[in-house]
Amino acid sequence: MLVFYAGYSAAEEHPACLDLPLDDPGYTSAELHLIAASCSSPLVADLYFNRALHIDLLNKYRDFEQALLQFGKADDDSYIEYYRMHIALVEAFSSRDLLNEKRDQTLSKLNRIYEQSHEIAELRFKGYDLVADRLELIYQL
Repeated sequence: MLVFYAGYSAAEEHPACLDLPLDDPGYTSAELHLIAASCSSPLVADLYFNRALHIDLLNKYRDFEQALLQFGKADDDSYIEYYRMHIALVEAFSSRDLLNEKRDQTLSKLNRIYEQSHEIAELRFKGYDLVADRLELIYQL
């Protein structure tokens, strides 16, 4: 069964796979997952998958924060803001290298940073700050 998305079948690549947008095109998490599934390059597919996970994690935190606010409590959100800003800076500084001969190297590094940052943010979300602190030292984010 072929899945259709905006005129593109799962058998062909989404245009975003071939021409990585340098600015935020405003894709939803579901759209990013579909784009990732259509990319023939594993590095590009991983990048779109990691971008989708980033959005999912931010939404998960916002939902949790809204639930806490209903009970009159607030959570320290500095770790999630650090995570969001870190990813935004990494994306911004990586964008020029995605256009030149360092593209594959940049994609690998960007995917690694996404994965490490996701892991640390999840640990902090669950309250494992000491483990997250140690991983930050290991990863040297």
